[in-house]
Amino acid sequence: MGRRTVNAKKFIISCRVNSTEMDMLQSMAKETDCSISDLLRKSLNVLQEEQGRLSA
Repeated sequence: MGRRTVNAKKFIISCRVNSTEMDMLQSMAKETDCSISDLLRKSLNVLQEEQGRLSA
């Protein structure tokens, strides 16, 4: 049995990327010292904030 977490991640999303996009993701993850998953989660927050600024 796995550990219980406060913010459990129970959904899996997958997508295909080309080699250039994968290199970019790996490079950005390494530069920010986080996983690609964390990097993509952070990008969702940035996109949401940007959308909020544009609609205001």
